[in-house]
Amino acid sequence: QTYTPKGINMNPVNLLNRYICARYPVIAILSHEESRVLTEINKLAKQKIHSARVIKWTITDGLVEETKEGTKKYDNTSEPAEALSQILENKFALISTDSGSKAKTAQPSIFYVICDLHHMLNDAMIVRQLRDIANKFQNNTDNLILISPSMQIPTDLEKTVAVIDYPLPDMEELSTILKKCETDLPDKVKINLDGDARDLVTRSLQGLSSFEASSTLLSAVVATGELGASAVPHIVAEKAQIIKKSGVLEFFDTSVTMQNVGGLKILKDYANIQRLSFSENARNEGIDTPKGVLFVGVPGVGKSLFAKAVAGGELPLLRMDVGALMGGLVGQSEANMRSALKVAEAVSPCVLWVDEIEKSLGTNDLDGGTSSRVFGTLLTWMQETKASVYVVATANDAKMLKPELLRRFDDIFWVDLPNASSRREIFEIHLTKRNKPVSLITDELINATWGFSGAEIEKVVKASVKAAYFAGKKLTTDCLIENAKEIVPIQKTMGEKINELRRWAKERARFAAEPLEEQVIQTTSSTRKVRIEE
Repeated sequence: QTYTPKGINMNPVNLLNRYICARYPVIAILSHEESRVLTEINKLAKQKIHSARVIKWTITDGLVEETKEGTKKYDNTSEPAEALSQILENKFALISTDSGSKAKTAQPSIFYVICDLHHMLNDAMIVRQLRDIANKFQNNTDNLILISPSMQIPTDLEKTVAVIDYPLPDMEELSTILKKCETDLPDKVKINLDGDARDLVTRSLQGLSSFEASSTLLSAVVATGELGASAVPHIVAEKAQIIKKSGVLEFFDTSVTMQNVGGLKILKDYANIQRLSFSENARNEGIDTPKGVLFVGVPGVGKSLFAKAVAGGELPLLRMDVGALMGGLVGQSEANMRSALKVAEAVSPCVLWVDEIEKSLGTNDLDGGTSSRVFGTLLTWMQETKASVYVVATANDAKMLKPELLRRFDDIFWVDLPNASSRREIFEIHLTKRNKPVSLITDELINATWGFSGAEIEKVVKASVKAAYFAGKKLTTDCLIENAKEIVPIQKTMGEKINELRRWAKERARFAAEPLEEQVIQTTSSTRKVRIEE
C-alpha cells in the first residue's frame, strides 16, 4: 500500500492515518477522551486502504474484539505482559497457515489498541516487549496504538514510538455538538441562538471534552430554561472546575466588569475592541486574535482591577503566579509552566492574568538559569500559540522587564494617577457601593485628593464611613476631606519615582487616560497651580 499526502494537515485523525500508512509500528495517542479516539480508530480500520481488525486491551477486560457475531474476549490476557506476549506471538490470526506450503493466506491488518499502559512503562519487561513488537511490526501491516491521558516515553522507546497529542474538540466539532443538543431538546424549550449567540456559545465551549460540552449545555438548559447566550456563565463555571483540578492556575471570579472601574476611558474603549476581536466575524474579516497587553503604573492605580475587568464576566479569568510554579527539582519549574499554559489553552478563549510580572520574570540571573528557562518557555508560547488566550500582565516598574518580553505584547499602557474626572468616578463607585449619596462629592473634595491613587481614595471612603458610624453622625463632605488629610498620597511619597516612570512611558507606552492635572493650591490670599513633571 502507498500513501501520498495531498498537503500538510495536522488534524490528529489525518496524522494517525499518515503514521499507519507510513508503517510506524507503535503510535502513542495522548488524550483523556478514550471513547472519542477509539471511535476514530474504528472508522480508520473500516477504510478500504486499511481493512483492519481492532483488538482493544484494558486491564479490566484484557484483549477484546468487536466482531459481526458480537464481542469476543480472549482468555488469559488481563496481565499486560501476557497480552503483549500473545500479540508478539501473533496468536490472533484468523486463519492458520502451513509453514511448509508455498501458498500463504493473506491476513487482514490488526490495530492493537492498548489503554492506560503509561502506568506500567517503568517495568523493564513491558518496555522490552514493546521494543520487540516494534521490531516485528516493521515487517508487517499491524500497528500497536497506545492511548493514555499522559505518557512519559522511556529512553529505550524514544526512537520507536510516534506520539500524537490528540486535542480537545475544535470549533467545528463543538458546533456539531451544539446543533445535536439543539435538535434533541424538547419543543417546549426555547432556543435563542440568533445573531452572535451561536458563535458565543460555541467559543465558550472550547476547552471542554465532547462529553463535558454536551453535559454542560444540558445543565445550562435546565438552569436557564433556554438554549442561548445565557448558557455562557454556566459553561465558564464548568471550566472553573477544570482549572481547580489542574492546580497550576488560579480561577478568579469574573463578576468584576468595567462598571467597577473608575476613569481609564481610553483603556476601556481599547479593551472593548480587543474583546470583540475574539469573535468569529472578526476572524472572517482577517483580524488577528490579540495576544496580550501590559499595564504599567505605580501600586494602587487600578491595574489589577482592570485586568479582572477585561474578562468582563464573559471570559474565564485565570491568574498565573509564576513564583508558585517554581519547583525544587531540575526541570520542574519549566514543566509546571508548560502545564499551566496547556491548561490556559484548554479553557480558551480566556484571559490569563500575570500580576507584577517584573518580580517573577524580570532580570534575575542568580537562580542557576531557572527563571531564564521559564521565561523562554513563556516567550515561545506567546509567539507561537494559536489558542485564544489573552495575556494581561501588570508591572510596577517595566524597566526591569527584558525587551524581548515587552515585544510580545500588542500594546503597553501607562496607568497614571487618576485625574479630577477619574477621581470623581472612583468616589462615586465607592460611595454607591456603601449606599452613600454621591452629592457628597464636591470640587473641594476632588482638589483635596490630588495625587491620590484609586486605592487611597477607597481608603478615604472606608475610613470616613467608619468614623461617621462610630460617631453616630451622617457621612459628610467635611468628614471625607478630614480623612483625606490623614493620608500622605503616593504622589508625595514616590514623586521622583513616578516622574521617572512617566518619562519612560512617554516614549514607550500608550496612556490609559488623560494625564494628572495641575495641582491647585489654595492659600489665604491666592490660588496657584503646581505643574507635575512630565
